[in-house]
Amino acid sequence: MAVAGYFDQLSGFTADMLLGALIDAGADRNALESALRRHHGVDCEINVTTGRVDRTQVTCATISCVEASVPETYRAIPDSGAGTPAGALLGRVTAHLEQHVNELWGAADQAPTREELGGRHAALRILVLCNALHLHGIDAIYHEALPFAAGIDATPPFLAGLMRGAAIFPVDRAPVDLPGCAVLTGLSAGSMHRSGFTLRKVGYGGNDAGRDHGDVIRLCLGEVVQPVDTESVQVLETQIDDMNPQFYGHVLDLLLEAGALDAFLTPVIMKKSRPGVLLTVLAPTTLAGRLSEVIFKETTTIGLRSYPVSRNVLSRNVSTVETRYGAIRIKIARHGDSRRYTPEYEDCRQAARKNGIPLADVYAAVHQAAGRLDLDNLP
Repeated sequence: MAVAGYFDQLSGFTADMLLGALIDAGADRNALESALRRHHGVDCEINVTTGRVDRTQVTCATISCVEASVPETYRAIPDSGAGTPAGALLGRVTAHLEQHVNELWGAADQAPTREELGGRHAALRILVLCNALHLHGIDAIYHEALPFAAGIDATPPFLAGLMRGAAIFPVDRAPVDLPGCAVLTGLSAGSMHRSGFTLRKVGYGGNDAGRDHGDVIRLCLGEVVQPVDTESVQVLETQIDDMNPQFYGHVLDLLLEAGALDAFLTPVIMKKSRPGVLLTVLAPTTLAGRLSEVIFKETTTIGLRSYPVSRNVLSRNVSTVETRYGAIRIKIARHGDSRRYTPEYEDCRQAARKNGIPLADVYAAVHQAAGRLDLDNLP
C-alpha cells in the first residue's frame, strides 16, 4: 500500500496553507529547514503558529529566508532538484508549470516575466512543499473538487490553466497562489472515491488563525490501495476457413492501428471437419462499429458476433531505462505494493539488430539497468 495525501476540504490552497496542514500532520519543520539547506542551498526559517478558525484548531505556517539563497524562479532550481530526495516531486511540478507556460506564452512575442513565473516566492514554496511531502512519503495528492473563484482578477489565466482537467466548484473567493496551485495540480491523483483508504493522521492548515474566521484545509494521511480498473469493452469474433492465411497478419495490423485493444487468432475445427481460424478482437465500445467495418472489408467473413464483457486492468505506466545498447522502454504494472515490469519487445528487437547481438543480451541489459531503479518513482 502507498502513502497518500487526501485533501477532503479545500476552502483555498495557498502554499502556506498546504504547508500548515503538512506540518500539523507531522512534518518536522526543523527537518524541512535542514533539507532545504543541505539539498538546495536555501537558508530559510519556517514559523509556525496555531489558533482557531471557525472553531477548528489549525496550524499556520509562514516562511522567512535569506533571499539570495533562493532561486530567482522555479526555472532556476538546478535540474529541478534531480538527485535530491524530493527531486522526483520537484520534476513533476516544474514540468507541469512549463507545460502551461508554453501554452500561455509560447506563441507570444514576449517571454513571461520573473513576476509572472512567481519569482523567488514561488520557487521557495515549491521547494518547501515538495520536501514536506517527501518527509511524509507522499508522491500523489488526492482531493475533491477545487474552489474556483469567478473573474480573471480572482483566478488569472495561468492559475486557471493549471487547474484545467480538475473538478471545480464556483465560489465568490478562494485564496490561491501560484506555488500552492502548481504543487496541488501537478501532483494531483484526482478524487479518492474509487480507492481504498486507511486513515492514519489528520492535519489542518489555515490562515488568520485566532480570529475565528479565515480559510481552512484538511489533510488526511493514510495508505491507499489502488483499485484494479474495471471497464466495459466489446468482443468481436468470427470463424474463417476460406481466406488466404498470408492475409491474417495484415488484418491484425489494421485492427490494432484502428484502435483495437487486442486482436488474435485461434485455430479451430469447423463444420465438415474443416480447419479454420477464430478471429477475436477486443474493442473499446465506441470503436466497435469502426472495427467491424475493418473485419468485413478485409476478410472473407459474412457474419460477425459481438457481445459486451468487462475487463480488469492493473494500473500501469511506461518509463525508459538507459542500457549500453541505448534507451529501452519498460511497462510497469502496479498491484498494491507489488511492482513488475516488462521490457518493450520492439525496442529490444531494434537494439539487438542495431548492435548485432542476441535479443537475449538486450533483455539481460534491461533487467540489469531496471534492477538499480526505484520503480515507484520513475517518471
